[in-house]
Amino acid sequence: MLRCSKEKYWSVLLIPVIIIIADFDLRAQIDKDSVKTQSSIKTWQLLAVEGAIYTGSMLALNEAWYKDYPRSSFHWFNDNDEWLQVDKVGHAYAGYQIACQNAYLLRKTGLSRKKALLLSSGMAFAAMSSIELFDGYSAEWGASSGDIIANSAGVVLFGVQELLWESQIIRMKYGYRASPYASKRPEILGENMALRLIKDYNAQSYWLSFSINKVTGLEKIPPWVAFAVGYSAGGMVGGKENTEPFQNITRYRQFLLSPDIDWQSIPTNKKYLKILFRILNTVKIPLPALSFQKGGIKLYGWQ
Repeated sequence: MLRCSKEKYWSVLLIPVIIIIADFDLRAQIDKDSVKTQSSIKTWQLLAVEGAIYTGSMLALNEAWYKDYPRSSFHWFNDNDEWLQVDKVGHAYAGYQIACQNAYLLRKTGLSRKKALLLSSGMAFAAMSSIELFDGYSAEWGASSGDIIANSAGVVLFGVQELLWESQIIRMKYGYRASPYASKRPEILGENMALRLIKDYNAQSYWLSFSINKVTGLEKIPPWVAFAVGYSAGGMVGGKENTEPFQNITRYRQFLLSPDIDWQSIPTNKKYLKILFRILNTVKIPLPALSFQKGGIKLYGWQ
């Protein structure tokens, strides 16, 4: 049974939309400690809009993913050994981004940082857990405890930083580098670029990126200069193993080191640049990287 991360699918679609709506429609002035704002929308109004969007998304997801498959009693499915756990890191990324960006919206309505943290974290966990309920009642899939743990890990990464530093010192990012494997099984790994962004786990990388200035306190280093530690895998033509005729393709993990940019640490008063920088901070831009694999160290021109 081969699964695709639906949580990640929806987060990739909604994150840029969330950011843009927040910056254009919620006219708020927020500093680190104050909750005084000039917001044009109330918290309950935002929650009502998000509730409607969530309901519509779940209905659409049901039509797109589950409608044509038989239902069953609730059951669990252990997929923790699939895709060398790249999909699980993708779930953590989705949990982190949904909690982080929704807290940003809630803060813009005038909610305090702590209340926004708690509410957004709970909403992110509940939204993604509800998808596991869909899976649990589908004969084709099954609820995954590994997915729930990974979702929670991403939410916790966001929440702990808010509690400790009132800032996201460590940002979780998504990277993509086209792989040669999608063309071998396009029905599983994606028939086009849009699907491969979600389904080809060979092409995906996930990063923890941090500003060197903010972590070390070295003021001579500009705060936008960052360093990233990443994880990805390759050679995966099947979830658990490569079967005929691909059994000779070697599956491998790799850990990555690469320079990065903390876009939101670049000073600007331009609103469109603030929007762009916030979106860019959800992805890892291609830069040279060192890969540490079982067979040795490899240098990529970009990753």
